Amino acid sequence: MNAHAASVLCVGVAVYDQIFALPEFPATPTKVFCTAFASAAGGPAANAAVTVARQGGRATLWARVGADAQGARIVQELGEAGVDVSAVRRVEGGRSGTSAVAINDAGERLILAFADPLLDRDASWLPLAQVASHDAVLCDVRWPAATRAVLAAARNAGVPSVLDADLTSDGTLAEFVPLARQVVFSMPALEKLRPGAGKDLHRALAELWRPDIHTLLAVTLGEQGCVWYDGHVSHALPGIDVQVVDTLAAGDTFHGAFALAIARRQHPTEALDFANRVAALKCTRWGGGTGIPTVDELDRFQPRYRTAVDLSCDAPV
Repeated sequence: MNAHAASVLCVGVAVYDQIFALPEFPATPTKVFCTAFASAAGGPAANAAVTVARQGGRATLWARVGADAQGARIVQELGEAGVDVSAVRRVEGGRSGTSAVAINDAGERLILAFADPLLDRDASWLPLAQVASHDAVLCDVRWPAATRAVLAAARNAGVPSVLDADLTSDGTLAEFVPLARQVVFSMPALEKLRPGAGKDLHRALAELWRPDIHTLLAVTLGEQGCVWYDGHVSHALPGIDVQVVDTLAAGDTFHGAFALAIARRQHPTEALDFANRVAALKCTRWGGGTGIPTVDELDRFQPRYRTAVDLSCDAPV
């Protein structure tokens, strides 16, 4: 890795994805003969770290895996992808996270995920003093103790922080939103926090805004692009028209690319457009995180932009 490249610390989950291609999802329980198979290390923080590395940044991952063969495979593959995995913890007696992912011909995915409830949740071992040495941190919501600790350390050190605000099963998302400087929601997560958010994205984001903390709140909208709020006005960035093959890891790729752009001190509009392009190109490749593009591949990409979302409430509140 280039020692002078922007450095992003990614914190959260690393799992192993087993990916199956099939024409369509079955309507009833049955046996399905798949047309293709791939396997790869994945998970929100892990895929984000791979994105940072493939786009020319220095990526460090803080995560936990089991002290099992699956965990060894996860660590090896991420290291081979250029991610610093020296602080990934191998938990004795724990089982590594695993996902079985079905992807249909439209590129949509169905995920069956296993997270070992006995996998140690402790984050006291994290080398928090090292947070200050990074240009940005990105936290997912799958390891709450680590997210709390790292976002607090980033705030104290003045390091830009990004939250991958996705759905949680334990209600912790609302707690995390005020802890990060920049928050990028999935649409389902924003809807869970603010029911009916899709009818007025501007108001939903404005209601979550904390002027003493936030510098940006955004929500990704898939092929429609994204909407972001700067404390006064909502802005819409158009989606990119591509032939979708596989959406697995697209959101993680978006977050990783956005965090890298923030680490490079790019303007939010530039950062979100960069993330949009990297994620769109990933969707044209099958195989989950194996399809995350490199710098050279992105340079050759010629995006065709769609019409931006119509923000009927694009005015200060």
